Amino acid sequence: MVVIASKLLFEPAYTVSSQVVIHVPPGRVWDQVDDLDRWPSWVKGVESLTLVNGDGREKGSRANAHLYNGFRGWDIDIRLTEVNPLTRLRYQVVGGPQNGVQSAIELKSSEDARTTTVTWNETHTPGGLWGNLLAAVLKSVVTTQHDESLNQLKFSLERS
Repeated sequence: MVVIASKLLFEPAYTVSSQVVIHVPPGRVWDQVDDLDRWPSWVKGVESLTLVNGDGREKGSRANAHLYNGFRGWDIDIRLTEVNPLTRLRYQVVGGPQNGVQSAIELKSSEDARTTTVTWNETHTPGGLWGNLLAAVLKSVVTTQHDESLNQLKFSLERS
């Protein structure tokens, strides 16, 4: 009965969008965002990251990451699918509970180039029998994770 209700009442897919304004030039923000090696310092839940191929800053780069949410750990692959310097980074997650997630981190500079708006969008489509219910539960968790990560990025860049 729960599965039937979840199929009828909950969306099978969802998009998470988080945004923050960071009072530093886009070049400084980009140095953190486009370098996979730096993600453990600001992306909540990324405990470790190991580059598998590429330099971690170019399209086609791939990294193995270990995620930990406080209760359970997962190993995933992060694959950079688009790198548009100072503007947009797209990646795909392979493995773990977020298998197949498509994400984009976009930067927009202020007119005076002293402030950067960072937007992080992610689309999830959990599959399987419990996919709709899982989507309903995960949306708020992922939103919180993104908000906290972007605030950590903001804090570390504005304080340095």
